[in-house]
Amino acid sequence: MLFTKTIRLIIPLLLLLPAKAMPQTNPSELVGLTLEELLSINVYGGNALNGGKPWFLQYAYRSLEIGGYQHGTNRLNLEEVSFSPGSARTASNYPVVPTLITQNIHAFSTGYRVSESFSVSVSVPLIEQDTDHYSIVPGFSEFNIATDGIGDIALNGSFILPSSGSHIYTVNVGVSLPTGSIDETGDTPRNGPGTFERLPYTMQLGSGTYDLLLSTSFSNSGQVIDYGGSLNSIIRQGTNDNDYRLGNNYALRGWATYRWNQRFQPGVAVSFRHTDDIQGMDLGLTVPGPFPFPASITDPDNFGGKKAKVGFNARICVQESCDLSFLFEINKPFYQDLNGIQVREKTEIALSAKFSF
Repeated sequence: MLFTKTIRLIIPLLLLLPAKAMPQTNPSELVGLTLEELLSINVYGGNALNGGKPWFLQYAYRSLEIGGYQHGTNRLNLEEVSFSPGSARTASNYPVVPTLITQNIHAFSTGYRVSESFSVSVSVPLIEQDTDHYSIVPGFSEFNIATDGIGDIALNGSFILPSSGSHIYTVNVGVSLPTGSIDETGDTPRNGPGTFERLPYTMQLGSGTYDLLLSTSFSNSGQVIDYGGSLNSIIRQGTNDNDYRLGNNYALRGWATYRWNQRFQPGVAVSFRHTDDIQGMDLGLTVPGPFPFPASITDPDNFGGKKAKVGFNARICVQESCDLSFLFEINKPFYQDLNGIQVREKTEIALSAKFSF
């Protein structure tokens, strides 16, 4: 009882704290965003544990576009971050710079209600991504690199805490398995045309580590307005086979939906995320000399930071029971404070379909 009362007090207070959000990203972090709806069972007014149905199937699509440079809160142009022959090479300009990064996640999830208060789920992400580059290296003035494949598979357990009234509190504990590749290769300027080298952190498909997924959420159903919030985290464990660990990240999200009717609920959400920089280094991404990083995305210090976003969404139920529902969401950042020199986020679009049976 003491634990339950403590959780009830902590969750609303957490939603009032200033928090932070995600910058230039590895796909495993984007998968974490896709999992937030799965981990927070009641997001967007959904009924606890699939409305009493024992099984659910869900498909979620999330697309993120990243382009334009920034250092901290200051925006930079291409000339400020690219090295040109005849100018001084520094640790803040690079002979190779990405100009646009596009990441797409297709996540397939299924879950089972073990009891009235406990459910389990598994999520399998398929990742597609490509990066456009500008370079001063002959034969690579403009080039594109793409990767695709299975990302890190996530297993999760969700617990509904005892409560009274219209409030619902959940705690989620999961683990992300290192099934996504961290050894993707491509033809880069590092060793000249026709060679295939290991690609930077942003182009890999997974984290390479077993990661702990923790979240807690609450929701309240009013007469017309439903609202709630969630606190999510991804805690990296150990170091992967390429001698680095992606940064831990922590997300805070608050949302509200208007119950237009039983089948249509528009809503708004505000999210904050803090991401640590990369610990360690993949030496296969470096070059000899006083400036070992040929591109900004090969420097592990150019990752992590703070970001805040606002999102607008709409949930559509095919029937009043909402056994089959669709969710559309678009998010735009309104604040970014990035570690080092990074490509900043532009727009994030998410779609999902969920069937409970």
